[in-house]
Amino acid sequence: MMSQETILMTHSPTVVSDYDTFANTKHQLPYNKVEDVIDSETFTVQQAIDKLGFGRYQIKMTMLAGLCYMADSMEIMMLSILSPAIKCTFNLSGTQEALLATAVFLGMGVMASAWGILSDKYGRRVTLLLFAVLTGYFGLLSALSPVYEWILVNRFLVGCGLAATPQSMTYYSEFLPKKSRATSVMTIALMWAAGSCLEVLLALLVIPSLGWRWLLAFSSVPLFIFAATYKLLPESPHYLVAHGQYQQAMESLKRVAASNGRDLPRGKLTGPDIQKIDSGRLRDLFLPPYFKTTVLVSLVWFSCNVSYYGTALLTTALFENDDGCHGYDSASATGQDNTCTSFCQSMTSSDYIDLLITTAGDVPGILLAILFLSKVGRKKVLCLLLLMYSVVMALCNICAPRMVLVVMLFVARAVINGAGQATYVYTAEVFPTCVRATGTGWCSAVARVGILATPFLAQVLIQKSAYIPISAYAVLGLVGAVAAISLPVETRDQDMKTTIDDKGT
Repeated sequence: MMSQETILMTHSPTVVSDYDTFANTKHQLPYNKVEDVIDSETFTVQQAIDKLGFGRYQIKMTMLAGLCYMADSMEIMMLSILSPAIKCTFNLSGTQEALLATAVFLGMGVMASAWGILSDKYGRRVTLLLFAVLTGYFGLLSALSPVYEWILVNRFLVGCGLAATPQSMTYYSEFLPKKSRATSVMTIALMWAAGSCLEVLLALLVIPSLGWRWLLAFSSVPLFIFAATYKLLPESPHYLVAHGQYQQAMESLKRVAASNGRDLPRGKLTGPDIQKIDSGRLRDLFLPPYFKTTVLVSLVWFSCNVSYYGTALLTTALFENDDGCHGYDSASATGQDNTCTSFCQSMTSSDYIDLLITTAGDVPGILLAILFLSKVGRKKVLCLLLLMYSVVMALCNICAPRMVLVVMLFVARAVINGAGQATYVYTAEVFPTCVRATGTGWCSAVARVGILATPFLAQVLIQKSAYIPISAYAVLGLVGAVAAISLPVETRDQDMKTTIDDKGT
């Protein structure tokens, strides 16, 4: 007879022992502890994580994944600051200025799907390491670029790296109990808001004294810090089970159990037939079970991302706009001219403060999502936030003093960021492990394709009329709201699936 420590491998279902001796190690509590015990001969990864709960291990993961998220938000926030700062350094036209942001978005669009496929095939850890190293490296090269053309190339390569950022949310979500998944994912999104605000403050301190090159260099630091934490990141047990690596999955779960001071469930770790799993296939997203979901989720991503980045770029553009309607009264009072010499330093301290206020709108939007996602459901929250964004942007067409414009942009940033972060929660829950990263990558790629036009809409067309970009973003929010409420699946309190056709693991 085989001992309990022997790994039992079959194909339907596949199981592995839970190592009863593990219960006697110094890291484990006695089994007679009063707690919810899964009384079954087998257990899944999700059941194990649900039993282990949210503890010290998840707090550590929150900080590490949050650092990744913060680094990304700093690079993105830089787009609305960098272009005006270097316009006169290279005597750029309006189109050339817009290309600085477009280059980043192009890189994100080109690589988004590729990062998802890489993550599903070769693991979450290696993907995140490559993201941090490559993005940080090309960020530093951007600071050292001697000519405009080299800046474009390096910003494109930075965008290629940033395309992997959604994989950090995929990775993080796979360690979370289902009851706290939405709250936890939205909590980590607060790190995004912190990164955006930090970038504005950094620009306020660095650009006037040291210049935009040092801003680029300092903004790369969090990426290298994240890369240095690589050894602290275990591989996702969901990913390991999907690839038949049950012993490694058990080791990963043991680390969670030891850190949280909880017992693993009794029984054997089970999973799907590994012979039937082919991870990272893009075409699986368009099979009948997921075709409608893929199309609608992609549309929601498109709406949220284009609107969010557009609003970020539009904010500084409106502050510089001289149509006499959209908050220009304060700027006019300063008596500033629009010559090239003054435009090189067009963002005054007042501009930075107003930008910081609108950027801080990211925080209440996330808090709103945290409050309602678990109570109301993912679909309704997405729809409501996108509708609110559409209404607020439409109101921005009304001529108003600058402070009123700042308040409306604050609200717009709040609700669209809340919607954008909620899409990460929904996407991680609706797609199975075998294509979860691929699905996230695909949706991100679709969104990035739309974002390519955003710099021209927010920074070039606004020179003709501010009503054009403002109205476009209002309509886009409405389209996203319709797509969100039309999603076929509500994922609240649902287990994460491993394969296309299973009932959840």
